[in-house]
Amino acid sequence: MRRGVPSLSTLQAFEAAARHESFSKAALELSQTHGAVCKKVNELESQLGIALFERVRHRLVLSAAGAEYARRIRVHLDQIRRDTQELVSQHKEVQIQLAVGVTFASQWLIPRLADFYAAHPDLRLHIMGRDQPTFFDNSSFDAAIYFSQRPWPAMPGQSLLSDGEVLAVAAPCLARGGLSVAEIAEMPWIYTRDLPRAWQSWSETAATHPIEHRGENRRFDMFVMAINAALSGLGVALLPRILIERELRDGTLLQVHPHSVTNPETIYYSFPEQKRDWAPLVRFGRWLTAAVERDGAPIGRAAAE
Repeated sequence: MRRGVPSLSTLQAFEAAARHESFSKAALELSQTHGAVCKKVNELESQLGIALFERVRHRLVLSAAGAEYARRIRVHLDQIRRDTQELVSQHKEVQIQLAVGVTFASQWLIPRLADFYAAHPDLRLHIMGRDQPTFFDNSSFDAAIYFSQRPWPAMPGQSLLSDGEVLAVAAPCLARGGLSVAEIAEMPWIYTRDLPRAWQSWSETAATHPIEHRGENRRFDMFVMAINAALSGLGVALLPRILIERELRDGTLLQVHPHSVTNPETIYYSFPEQKRDWAPLVRFGRWLTAAVERDGAPIGRAAAE
């Protein structure tokens, strides 16, 4: 016993003997001899100066001190077992460092990850939210999913989703039965950084004459902020359909007017040239493509090589 701590093999022998109340059964579980287990337990009792077992009519019975010690040791042995299994599983798993726009990750990717992990249990995604352009030569990312009007130059990958519609939406408390152009003109308009001209385009094309907005303007950086602002009844928002599928489906957001405008941006999936043939990334790319096909969204053409 070093520095007051019994050896791990001694503690394992004691815990097994305590659980079975039998040296023979403990020896069978540990693939040791009866004599080896008995010797380790006797040495442990000698080192501690405490009787851990009582021998009653040729039966092995835990003493009160032995029962409490076994309970505590079992907790620590279980923790060591769990820590070891976690370490081994981490080394067996492959992690993909993925940069993704915060809203796309929250609204589209994460709700589909259970399907990905079921199909690829040996792969793990480390998802990092990025709402500004990410360049691989200055980061450790393996791949990125991003909104843009064109793919990053000299970056292999593909256009993943091309959602052509930006819809005028609001919470049911503001527009249970839809809104006219005149009513929308009186309401607060929710703007997002990535579609700064969407309302101008909508107001110029929704009616025969440009709409004069008389309500407040409420501006937010990220789409996810604008979505939550609309959900909270703060006004009417212009949002890409692909980011609000769930809210439209469950009725927490309603399209308040049939007129929509074209989304100028496409969602791209890209990766560094040196990662092109990396098997984990190839598998993830195939899953992304299959998820898009399954959900009925159009797949774009290959991005610039």
